[in-house]
Amino acid sequence: MTDHPLVGLYLIAIMKFPFVGQVISSDMENGGWIVTEVTFPTSEDYLEGPFHTPGQVPFTIIIEAMAGSAGRLIGMMSEDNLIAMMVKVEKADMLVPVAAGDRMLVRSELLGIQDTTGEKIGFARASIQAVVSDRPVADARISFLCVPTKGF
Repeated sequence: MTDHPLVGLYLIAIMKFPFVGQVISSDMENGGWIVTEVTFPTSEDYLEGPFHTPGQVPFTIIIEAMAGSAGRLIGMMSEDNLIAMMVKVEKADMLVPVAAGDRMLVRSELLGIQDTTGEKIGFARASIQAVVSDRPVADARISFLCVPTKGF
């Protein structure tokens, strides 16, 4: 994987928290897939609030981590010529709560992408699963707007 300064900039500019740790494995052939990891620190302010159990990672944060993983996949498939922005959560099933401190693995598989050259704006779709300790915790299908990095 090549590092492109705009990819990191996108993650910093759009999200306050980094929800994609590192790439564990990937395959850019046959449609492409990636496995990323994220560990949710116990000290983050998103763990506080009246709408979820204390110490439980909010489902919206799980979705952000899943979208971040698929966005990393789209970046890698395009050789960092595209930046992916989530536009629609087509389907999301939250199966089991995730606790702060859990190490979550996220597997993203590209269902389709209009253009990987970075020459034009297009769309992509991904199927994404998250697991903690080999236990499925979430499943989603997300659509992305893909914007060329050239001139961004």
